[in-house]
Amino acid sequence: MLSVGIDIGTTTLQLIFSEITVCNVSGSFSMPQIKIKSKKIIYKSEIYFTPLTDFGNIDLHCIKKIISCEYINAGINKQDIATGAIIITGETAIKKNAEQVLNALSEFAGDFVVATAGGDLEAILAGFGSGSSDISKEKSLEIMNFDVGGGTTNVAVFKDGEIMDSFALHIGGRLIKIDKDYKITYISEKIEKLMVKLGLHLNVGVIAGFNQLKQFTDVLAKILIKIGLDETLDEESKGLFIAHGTSHLRPEAFTFSGGVSEFIYKKLKSKDMNAVTEYGDIGPLLGYSIREEFDKGKLEILESKEKIRATVIGAGSFSMEISGSTIFFDHESLPIKNIPILKLKNGENGIVEDNIMSKVKMYQDSNIALAFEGEKSPSYAKVKSIAEAIVQGLKERNDPIIIIIENDFAKALGQTIKNMLDNSKKVICIDQIKVENGDYVDIGRPICGVLPVVIKTLIFKN
Repeated sequence: MLSVGIDIGTTTLQLIFSEITVCNVSGSFSMPQIKIKSKKIIYKSEIYFTPLTDFGNIDLHCIKKIISCEYINAGINKQDIATGAIIITGETAIKKNAEQVLNALSEFAGDFVVATAGGDLEAILAGFGSGSSDISKEKSLEIMNFDVGGGTTNVAVFKDGEIMDSFALHIGGRLIKIDKDYKITYISEKIEKLMVKLGLHLNVGVIAGFNQLKQFTDVLAKILIKIGLDETLDEESKGLFIAHGTSHLRPEAFTFSGGVSEFIYKKLKSKDMNAVTEYGDIGPLLGYSIREEFDKGKLEILESKEKIRATVIGAGSFSMEISGSTIFFDHESLPIKNIPILKLKNGENGIVEDNIMSKVKMYQDSNIALAFEGEKSPSYAKVKSIAEAIVQGLKERNDPIIIIIENDFAKALGQTIKNMLDNSKKVICIDQIKVENGDYVDIGRPICGVLPVVIKTLIFKN
């Protein structure tokens, strides 16, 4: 099936098309076990500067024109796309019309749309897209990937191919913009406190000096090193974190992706202002500082497989998961999009009824998906107890019942719930998918008896 990834970032806009193959990996006489077999990128677009209007909002008309042209260049029709992800990342995600843009572009992404203004999902996608996850598995190392873009640095830590931690900071190449006359045209408010502490006299309208800019990018680079070494940060540095900090892991090696990474792996040829301000920002200089500081610290840097395209490749090739094959669903209810997750804790006898009833009140105006871990091999009595709690807990709601279980008993639970309801409600019950509170989920139409699932963070902030 065809998948599209569209990344609308602080600095750049790009898209890719991938071919995803799924197959049954179980034996002839075993229960079907459908897995993603391969992911092959079949087209990469040009890399465009993200178009903005005179008022600083995302230029929807221009973006739609670019994406439409790239579909034509790739020889792909919108209706041929089975899955995909559109992500609005970095500083672009907090533009006033970000949600409007996302909704307007949903026609280009098949059954799925992923929208993120939170750094965790973006960090994970970039980590997978950069190859950091694969490298950690191949080399049996704990690796931290810094995805350094225009407005943010999104960080993911992998061990043996598995994600261990993810977070984001306001560190990026376009936090300071400079025109062709070396005059500063923009400074992000996110870095103002840090600049005051450093005593730097960098202000909008002032001619930028190389030494002061380099002093600032060196500090940003040293913050990344302190994070990588799990060293204590000062309050101004802590203030750069978005939403939350780290889990204090100590990786053995580092990879880099994002636009700035091009200048980390390929050093500046010249230290004059023409080279530094080639793209109208501090991105090249930030990349130079990061490489210089990491080399000074003798920290191991491994070459990432993808750099500037890491996030869009992650979005187009790694955003989708596959449910288990022993599941239960009403076909006419699919696909569904943007369903918030309500994660429940297991009670002694399954899920406690009042646990559901008290929590669903927070979601009066929208459908929800109940999620929990569940036992590995529950008895029929336990499955019936869980089903009764769910039916009772959702008795006042008319929405389809959507259940997501980590362990493998969705078909038994779904059938039991359906029988209890006497077909009065639609039921979707899937397993072998792990989600958390704060996540949203898209569930697509069935493929080979399983359901494609996208787990996402959907946060828009003004």
